Amino acid sequence: MNMNTEDNTLAAAPAAWIGWDWADQHHDLFLETAAGKTEALRLAHRPEELHAWLKALGQRFGGGPVVLCLEASRSALLPIFWEYPFLELYLINPKSMARFREVVRPSGSKSDPLDCRLACQLVKSHRNLLHRFLAQDPLTQELAQMVRVRRDLVHQRTMLANQLKGVLKLYYPLALELLRDDTTTALAANFVLKFPTLRAVQEAPLHQVRRFFRGQGCRLTEGLEQRLAAIAPAAGVSGEAHWNNPNSFMACSLAPMLNAVITRIEEAEEHIRILAQQHPNQALAQSVPGAAAALEPRLMAVLGTRPEASSSGQHLAVRDGVAPRRVQSGNTCVIRRRRAKPQFDHQTWIEYAKCSTLESAWARQFVEAKIKAGKSYYTAIRALAYKWIRVLYACWKKNEVYDENKYLQALQRHNSPYQTQTEAAA
Repeated sequence: MNMNTEDNTLAAAPAAWIGWDWADQHHDLFLETAAGKTEALRLAHRPEELHAWLKALGQRFGGGPVVLCLEASRSALLPIFWEYPFLELYLINPKSMARFREVVRPSGSKSDPLDCRLACQLVKSHRNLLHRFLAQDPLTQELAQMVRVRRDLVHQRTMLANQLKGVLKLYYPLALELLRDDTTTALAANFVLKFPTLRAVQEAPLHQVRRFFRGQGCRLTEGLEQRLAAIAPAAGVSGEAHWNNPNSFMACSLAPMLNAVITRIEEAEEHIRILAQQHPNQALAQSVPGAAAALEPRLMAVLGTRPEASSSGQHLAVRDGVAPRRVQSGNTCVIRRRRAKPQFDHQTWIEYAKCSTLESAWARQFVEAKIKAGKSYYTAIRALAYKWIRVLYACWKKNEVYDENKYLQALQRHNSPYQTQTEAAA
């Protein structure tokens, strides 16, 4: 549901409208031409068949614009659609489609042919109220995919590290003491493979264990020597083979998987670094306080390179689910956070807002002021993220980098309540 949008100033009249309903094995389509002719068809979920049909579609209408509407969650089809520039894509929130269906089917009846017909009718009749999806440039698309891949790999590392820690607690707590309770590193995986049991590490000469830690890049600090001195007097959970053997087998099974994921994370980070160096938004991402190596490429990807994709900073904040939503009826008005949102992009802004409070004085004061006003911490962080989006969008539009001193001067000129506190803190 991550939609890049533009104002719909529509030039050429569409040659046809298509409603597309996606399924695992096939796709139902409903097509209506500008002449009023309608067609219903079904395509198998095979890339070669989809490409063949879309090529024939472009030839049929002479490359004229064809408006295609489908649910936003069906993004697996987008790489296919991007290859055909005559397609104008509109991604509809599944909840919106469900409610539109209820208008014509209050009973709740549902079918794939009905859904694609309604999608066609929706985009044909209300296209001026919808937002056209615009694909980012290939570099931004690859960077966006890679930062998501890295995050997925980090989740895998966390899962494996927690499993390994749980197993070590069962039979080998000394290993956690030697590793300082950190099982997310290659050091932890290699230690378990080298010394899978308490007996193995106690039977090894101390200088060999010390050499292992030095080979893994650990300095021989006083703390490490104290932990190594605890090996000889340590007692195991159990000395029975029927308890230690299965658990050590499991630990040695998890360690290579953990090592492999850690290696792939490092490779992903190197790939991301190379892509980020080529991205037009690199200077802007590097200028903002608190982003650092992990968040800089994510900010580049979420901003993209097409200013026309978002009409304003407010629009960008709504797209990524950071802007609050207003629910108003009569004299009642309630402000609530958005629950339906592109989770990864939303998380990027929230994580950056939290990190910015470590290096930006006004951001820190902003959060503190919100908390003093009775807001919760995460409500204050969302509000800060909302402000950062508008600040960075303005820099992005003007093709400028962020300047903290310049922004503080702007706060002072506008007599902002945060500039006084910031100056006092300084």
